[in-house]
Amino acid sequence: MNQREEKKKGWLFKCLKKYSNVVFFIIIVGVTALIILTQVDPQTFLNIIKETKVEFLLLGISCIFIYWILEAYMLLKLMKSEKQNEKFSFAFTLTMVGQYYNLLDPSSSGGQPLQLYEMSKKGYGLGAGTAVLVKKYALYQVTITFLAIIATIFCITELHQSLAAAKWLIVIGLILNVAAVIMIFILIYNPKAGKRILLGCVKLLLKLHILRDPEKNYRKIDHFLGEYRIAIKSLTSERWETFKLFLISIVQMLIFYAVNYCVYLSLGLHDTNAITIISLQAILYVAVAFIPTPGAAGGAEAGFLLIFGPIYGAGNAPIAMILWRFISFYFILVFGAAYLSIHSLKMGKEKAKEIGNELSTGVDHLIEETEK
Repeated sequence: MNQREEKKKGWLFKCLKKYSNVVFFIIIVGVTALIILTQVDPQTFLNIIKETKVEFLLLGISCIFIYWILEAYMLLKLMKSEKQNEKFSFAFTLTMVGQYYNLLDPSSSGGQPLQLYEMSKKGYGLGAGTAVLVKKYALYQVTITFLAIIATIFCITELHQSLAAAKWLIVIGLILNVAAVIMIFILIYNPKAGKRILLGCVKLLLKLHILRDPEKNYRKIDHFLGEYRIAIKSLTSERWETFKLFLISIVQMLIFYAVNYCVYLSLGLHDTNAITIISLQAILYVAVAFIPTPGAAGGAEAGFLLIFGPIYGAGNAPIAMILWRFISFYFILVFGAAYLSIHSLKMGKEKAKEIGNELSTGVDHLIEETEK
């Protein structure tokens, strides 16, 4: 009897591990549906959906494809510094790997090890692959923070008057992202000072018992600094190319933020202009970036209702939230899963974790060789 129960438990555990992504997706859909049902009457919801202008929702989906194309283009430009004959098709596949697995990972970084793995299969060394991905991440971090600061200045009056409930969410998000950008520049111009700051932060978190394993966390800092050392030289030596990629990155993120404005138009609303909605979306993006759930699930929905509730109105805000979330999150997950399955690249979380650990060890060895 006990053996049967143990076998059943073992089988159940294996199934949960194998289909964890599917289970997670169902849970997210269920939570979102629950939020909507508590915010709006189901009949009202259906009536508004029937009146939605589909052409604007399709325009929002088109924004996602343009966002991916620009992401792939930037990756291609960075990879061409290592392999001149690299193709756009591989850069797009690499984009989909990053998009899909980053949304599934609570830290939004689950895609990088798998991108590095795919690059290694194409003949890129660990150093070259790491340099490409770290440069891309640095551009992304600087871009979203820059846009959020500009957006906050532009919307400061509206934020002060109408969005008091979301104030602390926005402040914390901005502080964390600005700190990340400052750290990037410190690591570029004074790596030793950057290391001291990071070590000081870890020591403080260890004293507060927020972090525990000292050796593991110190090793993570060495790994992080090593990756930046590999990438930073080319960023600073090719300043004009870096600036051009930064401009493309700005356009890319503005197009992604414009999905919200497409949703706004789809509901037949016209009182608020595109610049205001895109600016508030830029603020929301960084405000929920620190939330440790896959795709900032829960925080993104709550943040949307807080920030955009006054703009959409009580009746439209929950519907707008689900339409926006469907395009900017669920559609990416579904399309990414289908694309990667067709290309035989989709793998379970355990396999992804194994690859990540293996590549992390490899990069550590590369860093040690560089320091010798």
